[in-house]
Amino acid sequence: MSQPDYAAVAVVNPVTGRWELMSSGGRVIVFDTAQMAWEWLPLLGQGRLYRADRRTLSLWFLEVSSALPNRARVVCPYRPEEAQPWRRHLIWSEWWSDCGQPKEPVPEEAGHFRAMEVQG
Repeated sequence: MSQPDYAAVAVVNPVTGRWELMSSGGRVIVFDTAQMAWEWLPLLGQGRLYRADRRTLSLWFLEVSSALPNRARVVCPYRPEEAQPWRRHLIWSEWWSDCGQPKEPVPEEAGHFRAMEVQG
């Protein structure tokens, strides 16, 4: 049986300037599809205007923030290298809703992202 083509979101850490996989509580946030991740990306800007490139599945926010991601892209296919139930990954819908309230993606500490570095 083939694995589904999950997707993850990589963001540029505003402190280090490095691409990192978005995570929460040390677990990489995984989306069901690249399309779902792409449609979700603008929410990272919390209302900031942005430019998007559908060809590269990336966007950048026009108003620069020192606390929020300023650039983001979809990483697909993303294949968690562990069997379910996941310990190091979290499906986005579980992360997004906690009694109907959205959770903070990152940072968990002011100015410090809890994310995994993206290679390549």
